[in-house]
Amino acid sequence: MHYPPLNRLMQVGLLTLCVNSAALAQGGFLGIGGDKQIPSVTLAPAEVAVDVPTPVQGNNLALLLAQAGSGNGLSALKEEAGRQFSIQLQRELHGQLEELLADEGVPLVQQNGQLTLYSFFDVSVSKQLSDLKNSGKYELERGTLTLSGDFHYRLQNAAGTTAHEQRIDIAELRVKEKYRVKTPLGGGEVDDTTDAAIEEALVEMVERVLDRIEDELEPEQLRALAAL
Repeated sequence: MHYPPLNRLMQVGLLTLCVNSAALAQGGFLGIGGDKQIPSVTLAPAEVAVDVPTPVQGNNLALLLAQAGSGNGLSALKEEAGRQFSIQLQRELHGQLEELLADEGVPLVQQNGQLTLYSFFDVSVSKQLSDLKNSGKYELERGTLTLSGDFHYRLQNAAGTTAHEQRIDIAELRVKEKYRVKTPLGGGEVDDTTDAAIEEALVEMVERVLDRIEDELEPEQLRALAAL
């Protein structure tokens, strides 16, 4: 019977040892052991408040007053608009956070995560009028929407301890969107892009906020925070 030379057996043994060592470093032999698991995260429903403007120039204000019937009615319209935009912002934030964490390979769970992310938005939308024209047939208002307020989030570990928190001044994000309101003077449908501009501004704001905090949501950071 023919046996391989001793030095050949030693080479094979060394090669096997190197392969197994690499496997252990990358994820464990046969998938067992290795790197620490990425901690699971629960996204708590965001607490959101959005304050939006009511028209202060032109015939569109008169139309709203006519719809509302009184000053109290106009206030109710403003509050309802703020509520609707708050719901939209809450959904947008949740969706973008889910996407960000999924891209990082972070497991998301509905409850009892090793870390829980709490987030808070308090946003004010302001109108800056840049132009108001009357052509005789319609009134045209143009301007810019700007955002201000505060974003705050905190990561809490399973023991209920705040592991990390951060605040962001929304005005520093410099989110701006153009709007236009075209109101027929003889009656008819008003062409108002304000709502669409607010929606676009809120989406852009969330993107810029997550750009600021994404480093704190990377797996290595989350492992360190979960261990606190």
